[in-house]
Amino acid sequence: MIEFAEKHYSIDPGKGKKMPGCPYSTFEDGHDVQDFIIPPKGYVFAGFKFDPNASNQIYDGKLTAEYTKVPFTQRIMSNLWKLVLVIAIVLVVALVVVLAVSVFKNPKPSRTEKEPETKVQPTKTAKNKDNSNTANFDETPAAVTNNPSEPKAPEVAPVVKETPTTPAVVEETPVTPVVETPKPAADDPNTLFKQEFWTLIHTRNASMDTYTDLYNKYKSKVSGEEFDYLRFVILKDYVSFKAWYDKMKTVPESQLKTIENIDGLRSNLKASK
Repeated sequence: MIEFAEKHYSIDPGKGKKMPGCPYSTFEDGHDVQDFIIPPKGYVFAGFKFDPNASNQIYDGKLTAEYTKVPFTQRIMSNLWKLVLVIAIVLVVALVVVLAVSVFKNPKPSRTEKEPETKVQPTKTAKNKDNSNTANFDETPAAVTNNPSEPKAPEVAPVVKETPTTPAVVEETPVTPVVETPKPAADDPNTLFKQEFWTLIHTRNASMDTYTDLYNKYKSKVSGEEFDYLRFVILKDYVSFKAWYDKMKTVPESQLKTIENIDGLRSNLKASK
């Protein structure tokens, strides 16, 4: 009986992107991974182009995603509701502005109290027997003038009491010197590599391509236990990667996120047998 070995094809998103955790495909048409493809804006996914001469020796070929451009009329119709919403908002804002201007443009005059009218008293004219005007006399009494012979009371200046003021006491707080602790360089390749490596471990990433991309990114820049483990254990070959990931799946998520070094990772994978 002839047994057929399962084929494995790597995924290339082309102009688009692929979701995190996108696995390899076992079919030449790639229908089992098409949901992981994100087309670029204005395009739709059209299928995969099969390339049997892939440069990666781990896979049996490469599938490159292809796209078709969405027609202009279809894009307009899909975004028509956005245009209607914008027009409605503009109309509402314009209506509110018109109402506000009409209310505050002509305010009603406030009622003011009428000032009391001042009546002018008529003056009487004294006449002589020959009916000639000699003098005008006002009916209002003349103002009372002080008699210069009467003594005036001495004016007393007001006494101003001075309240004693106490000087304000300003407390000086001692200034404690700030000691800055040196921080590791954010662009250190070893630090960046370890952060990305443990992120893949803690998230239980299932894509061998992701680990391969991480290796190619730092292969001439870093060294250490994490890099050696990635190179000689995880990326040894596809069979080794499959067996390693099967053990990873048995480690509880809460326990997996607490692993911070290679010895801890090895011990947890051994305990999961």
